[in-house]
Parts: sequence; C-alpha cells; structure tokens
Amino acid sequence: MSDVQVSERSMSITQRLNEPQTQEMLHRLLDHAEELDKLLQAARELPNLVAIAVDLFDSLARQAADQGIDLEQRATDILKLVKKLTEPQNMQALSSLVDHLPKLQQAAGAAEELPNLVAIAIDTFDEWAANLKNEGIELEQSLKNGLYAALYLGGKIRKEELDRLGYLLQSDVLSEASVETVSLAGSALSSCRQGSCEHPVPPRIGLFGMLKAARDPNTQRALAFAVQFSKCFGGMLEAKHPNSPVSQQSQS
Repeated sequence: MSDVQVSERSMSITQRLNEPQTQEMLHRLLDHAEELDKLLQAARELPNLVAIAVDLFDSLARQAADQGIDLEQRATDILKLVKKLTEPQNMQALSSLVDHLPKLQQAAGAAEELPNLVAIAIDTFDEWAANLKNEGIELEQSLKNGLYAALYLGGKIRKEELDRLGYLLQSDVLSEASVETVSLAGSALSSCRQGSCEHPVPPRIGLFGMLKAARDPNTQRALAFAVQFSKCFGGMLEAKHPNSPVSQQSQS
C-alpha cells in the first residue's frame, strides 16, 4: 500500500470518526461499557457453567437409570404427547377445558367434601333406622314387604284400575273426617253383629219397634246423619249430572 493510499485511508477514518452518527454510537458504547464488560466476563464463565450443567444432567441420568427410568424414552414420549396436544382438534378441546376450569375447581372442592357428606348421610340414616326400630318397625323387613306388596299389586292391577284408584285417592275419601266416619261405621257394624247376628235366633223388630227405636236419641242422631248425607249426596249428583232424567223430573 502506497503512502498516498494510507493517507487517503487515514483521512477516511478521521472523517468517519468526525461524523455525528459515529460519535453518537461511540457515546452509547461508552455509556454501556460496564454492562458490556460484565457480559464478556459472563461469556468467559459460560464453558464452566455448561460443564457443570452437563455433569448435573449426567448425575440425574445415572440416578434415573438406577431407578429403571429411561430418560431418553420419556423425552420421546413427551415430544409425542406435545405433538398430539398441539393438533387442531385437541387444541380446541383444551381451550374448552380451560374455559371450564373454574367449574372443575368447584367440583373438586365438592368432591373433597363428599366423604363428610356421606358420613353425615349414613349417621342420619342410622338414627332414622334406630327411631323406626324403637317404634317397632324393622326397616329391612318393612322394605322387603313394601317392595313385595308393590310388585304384587303392580302385577294384579290394570292401568284403568290404577287410574280409578288415583282418582279415588285425590278425592276426600281419605280425609280425616271421612276416615273417622268410616271407622265409626265399622265399629258400629261390628257391635251390631255381636248384638244381633251372633244370637241363635236374631231378634226381629216390627213397625212399633221401629217407632220405639226412633225415639232413641242415638237412633235419631243416626237418622239425622243419614238424612243430611242424602241431601249432600243428592246435591253433588245434581252438580255432577245436571241433565240427568232425575234432575229434569224434579224441576218439572
């Protein structure tokens, strides 16, 4: 290289150093000189850090091999799993699953409380069974009898009969007053049978006997009940069948 060329090149470097953008860049480098020095020091320590990391990985690999764990195979399986998870349809399912994570968290909390709830339910059931036993009800045998009765009736009764039975249950036939009246009638029938039909010769009663019995207060009460029942029953028949021949005849 000639002296002329060296002079031109030196003049060129001098000109470049005097350029504003070059000076600005040099100022920035000088401002970060301390950080650049730290990076250079860290770069010098990098081989040692890599060696330590390799030694640590080798130690972990040996420990895993002693426990029968093939790290390479597991890493391969993880890569396969990641590949499957990142498929479009699986990513869509995972996105939907993430949206429901709050509900899953609530369900997990409820699942943790489930054993306590089951224990409370069992205690309540045991207490209920003990109370039934004190009342003379054997729960197991009662359940068997109830199930047998339900199956027996289910096999005997028809759909139409079941509908009529439901209609009967919805009426007032099982009201407290109706049940009490039927109970009194049953007791009266039993007493009447013991007082008449069980005699060798059942007693007879004529017209005068009926007139005499009509003066009895209890008989009068029963007759008043029968008359009142007739009026109530007739009113219900009229309301239920307003166009029956009997109704038309009474109106004429």
